[in-house]
Amino acid sequence: MNDLVEKLLKDGNLVGLKTRPARALIGWMPEREAQIMLAIPLAPGKPLPEHVRRVQEAQAAVRSRPTGMDQTQVLSDTGDELRDYLTKFKEHPNCKPYIASGCTIRIANLNEICALQPIVHADYLHHSDHFRKLIQQAAPSDMLSIIKITLPIPTPLELPMQFDQKKNAWILQSGNPDTRIVGHFSARVELAPGLFGMGYGFCVALPPSFVQVVLYRGRYFLKDGYHRSLALLEKGIGHVPVIFQELLGPQNLEVEGRFSDETILGTHPPRLTDYLRDDVAAAAFHLASQKTIMIQSAENRTWG
Repeated sequence: MNDLVEKLLKDGNLVGLKTRPARALIGWMPEREAQIMLAIPLAPGKPLPEHVRRVQEAQAAVRSRPTGMDQTQVLSDTGDELRDYLTKFKEHPNCKPYIASGCTIRIANLNEICALQPIVHADYLHHSDHFRKLIQQAAPSDMLSIIKITLPIPTPLELPMQFDQKKNAWILQSGNPDTRIVGHFSARVELAPGLFGMGYGFCVALPPSFVQVVLYRGRYFLKDGYHRSLALLEKGIGHVPVIFQELLGPQNLEVEGRFSDETILGTHPPRLTDYLRDDVAAAAFHLASQKTIMIQSAENRTWG
């Protein structure tokens, strides 16, 4: 159960919570949870008759589908046009760990990939001018224009930290939950000409995100890069470069908040393209999260 539905069931309202527009795969979600998702943010916790009917129709549409799916043509090899780009990509420090762990770069057919997440945000491109411009320029016949979206070579990113005088702290607020403290440092600092001191601090960064496909228990899934992938699909671009990994033996598919194995490995698994279908998915709202990082200094004097 997602945080928004849990809050509504517990408190009966969403007072004080901000939401974001989303698309929900109501055809596969637990029935009660899907009904409440459709009611957010206007209706109370008790689902309305039209929402009950809408979920029942979506889940019936899922059951009426042919069983299984053919994924024999999901992956293909990259072409010569990406050779120079991939050489630079694989040599980047943020990308080397993927290659070292056995991942490969392949071309994936997004139309045949299964989905793991019940919900995706629908306003992703409104928060990323960079990717919005790249997607506008992307073309199905220009794989180089696509790989810059799905497998971008990481570049330094300045994060808007602000200093709070009262708290004597640096504070960063980010809508991306992946923003994190990635290291610490100490260095000699020249505070003024001839005046030196030691600086101690932490490194904050937003790790790069890539479109990733995994083979898990005989089925191909999109692990990361949902928003970019859906934006490309909406533009008619289905074949894209991805990082691919086959999960072997006891390796688990570690994705927070995903559907259960029973759902994704069943006879009617959700596909990535299903987010864009109104017979099995619907417009909804999801909790708008914000991550706060505070780096604070304090002095303490003791006696004895």
